[in-house]
Amino acid sequence: MNQETKNCQNCKKDFTIEPEDFNFYEKMKVPPPTWCPECRMVRRFSCANSWYLFFRNCDKCGKRVLSMYPSSQKMTVYCQPCWWGDSWDGSEYAMDYDPNRPFLAQWKELSEKTPFVILETDYLTLKNCEYSGSIAYSKNCYMTIWADYCENVYYSSILNGLKFSSDCLRGWESELCYESIGFINNYKTFFSDDCDNCVDVWFSRNCYSCTNCVGCVNMRGVTNCIFNIKYSKEEYEEKIKEMKLDSWGGLQEVKKKAQKFWRTKPYREYHGHTLNLNVTGEYTYRSKNSKEGYIVNYAENCKWCQLITVASIKDCYDYTGWGNNAELMYESVQVGDKASNVKFSSHCLPDVLNTEYSFWCIGSKNNFGCVNLKRKSYCILNKQYLKEEYEKLKVQIIEDMKKNPYIDERGRAWPYGEFFAPGFVKVAYNNSNAMKFFPKTKEQALSLGYVWSDEENPTSKCTIKSKKLPETIKETDNSILEEIIECSNCTRAYKIVQGELSLLRKMNLPIPHECPKCRENKRFTRMNKPGMYHRKCDKCNVNIYTPYAPDRPEIVYCVKCYQAEFA
Repeated sequence: MNQETKNCQNCKKDFTIEPEDFNFYEKMKVPPPTWCPECRMVRRFSCANSWYLFFRNCDKCGKRVLSMYPSSQKMTVYCQPCWWGDSWDGSEYAMDYDPNRPFLAQWKELSEKTPFVILETDYLTLKNCEYSGSIAYSKNCYMTIWADYCENVYYSSILNGLKFSSDCLRGWESELCYESIGFINNYKTFFSDDCDNCVDVWFSRNCYSCTNCVGCVNMRGVTNCIFNIKYSKEEYEEKIKEMKLDSWGGLQEVKKKAQKFWRTKPYREYHGHTLNLNVTGEYTYRSKNSKEGYIVNYAENCKWCQLITVASIKDCYDYTGWGNNAELMYESVQVGDKASNVKFSSHCLPDVLNTEYSFWCIGSKNNFGCVNLKRKSYCILNKQYLKEEYEKLKVQIIEDMKKNPYIDERGRAWPYGEFFAPGFVKVAYNNSNAMKFFPKTKEQALSLGYVWSDEENPTSKCTIKSKKLPETIKETDNSILEEIIECSNCTRAYKIVQGELSLLRKMNLPIPHECPKCRENKRFTRMNKPGMYHRKCDKCNVNIYTPYAPDRPEIVYCVKCYQAEFA
């Protein structure tokens, strides 16, 4: 088919559907979308909550546990042992299909009856990770979000294979790292951004295969460097002592100097990998024939995918998390672990096959329009059918959705082929992943049909102000575990947990002066958000496609100029 321009049903802006897009839609047997790529992406992000957590009671056993749903939200929620247990499987809530009502209205009714799990995790693959979300195949992690194959990690997000680390973002296969973002194969990397294969590196950016460096930018294979100046081993060690990197005051001084130095050095057009082939997007690695990705790893023949943190995915469009050998995914969220041919679905894992319009279907195959269903096949609205009955009814429902689509209060139609309407999901916009990447005001969110929550986590009375904390970890004894600290930024209360304290002692770093949420928010501001822009290379003036908007202050080089100077 030829290229086609359509007007987004949601934002009313024009968007283009390319010939290869039509080929994919034909392969998946779905109609072309009526929402533009960005609106589709925000819609998917808004149906999951990984980062905003609350305490509430399990509606089955009564235990008080951490939850992605605030206590004021009226819904049935089970703690993880109760939800994943064998005392129920979801078929108890089965409904008969009524051809006289829009199918999605019936789906919504089903979702309001079934119990939801209190946290987004692959619970059966975890050990001692009760206070973490969107996590799988990990152990001994605390307040660790969107992570796989991690061990002894604290207050960190978007990870794979990280060990004995804290306060990190986008970390892969590394150990003993702190307050760093965008790295792989590192050991002892602190307060650094986009550094790979580095050892004992501090306050550095875009450095590769470096050892014993502080404040360096765009360096390759160097040792004993401070702010890009080479020193002898003895000189380097003496200057490190003078910096007092084991003290809070010393860290703040070096941090200020490093941030100022970083701004004087160019950024590469985008963060990617030399092993990419025919790829566009930001933070995309080891991929081929994949376009407009954001934090994508090992993708092939994919487009508009985000947060694919575990290898691999193939033949996927509009897919947000998480990978792990997934294929033929379309308009789905946090589905993976050997999942195949899944459409318009969320939180379906593992080994899910041929599934559409389903939420939280576990180990299930050949299901349509199911919610909170475990280990069942050939189900519609959680009711099981014979294979022939299922396939016949599914065809009928798809035709009914086309003829009699669900219409929301804003007059937007939801025929077959569109992901769920914003009001269908159980997550308020300001508590969803969308708020992390596409922040909106309450008025903006409500105007688009999203839900908003005004509930906040309560804070405790503080016993010590952060400015009274010891300067070094050597001066800090175990009594700090009993203190309630006042954050120097937002003044809310926070505590230090035993594992975090042990890790800080191992890395010889002082107690942080800000609460975990403020530290996390500052890490996210250092990371580019989804979205690509056209601008000029600041060296050769060639047109480039980059996550750095034209009005941003960074010096940005095209790939060719950057590699010529720094590769």
